[in-house]
Amino acid sequence: MSGAAPAGGVPPPVATDADASFVDDVDGEPSGRGRTSIENRVVEKTAAQSALEIDHVHGVSHRVTRVFTAGQTVQTHAWIDGHLARLQVNIEVDYPTPVKQVTRQVRQHIRERVNQLCGLTIVDLDIRVVALHVRSGPIRRVI
Repeated sequence: MSGAAPAGGVPPPVATDADASFVDDVDGEPSGRGRTSIENRVVEKTAAQSALEIDHVHGVSHRVTRVFTAGQTVQTHAWIDGHLARLQVNIEVDYPTPVKQVTRQVRQHIRERVNQLCGLTIVDLDIRVVALHVRSGPIRRVI
């Protein structure tokens, strides 16, 4: 009786990609039906944490917080459309490390982790290296 209108004559609502991140329908079982939506902020936090899992990557330092704390966060912004996501990520990279190599690793890792943890495919991932992270402390010089 699939596709038939209920007794009231009005068919059940159909979820579209425009109003949900994705729709789960497990073998048509009533217990498996439903909608799972993932908020932008969840994808942003997943991407931020994933970026920090790569060597030589740091969150963006803020001048005010740098004085009082070690406050560094990876700045992210996400847009979700159905199963697809676009991301912007701001990071700092250790000096002297090849920036292109690090950003390539970050891009690949974020794509994999967001897909694995959120079930979304990243179609566009912009990475902005906003600063080089120089280790603070005494600098050893050879004379």
